[in-house]
Amino acid sequence: MSHWHYQLMRHYTDNEEPYYAIHEIYTLEDGTVWTEMPSDVTGDSVEDVKKALLLMLKDIEKHGVKDYE
Repeated sequence: MSHWHYQLMRHYTDNEEPYYAIHEIYTLEDGTVWTEMPSDVTGDSVEDVKKALLLMLKDIEKHGVKDYE
């Protein structure tokens, strides 16, 4: 069974400077994968955007930060 959540990930610039972006991460039977591009915060309404932001904040608190490899 697979599931997904938002994940804050640490990236590095070519100059080794860190920056952070939120991705979707998927836990599958054969391992963990994540989206190549960071997640957008978009929705069909203000409430949709608020819900997405709250889910992102909740998942950051729960799952912390992972290095993007």
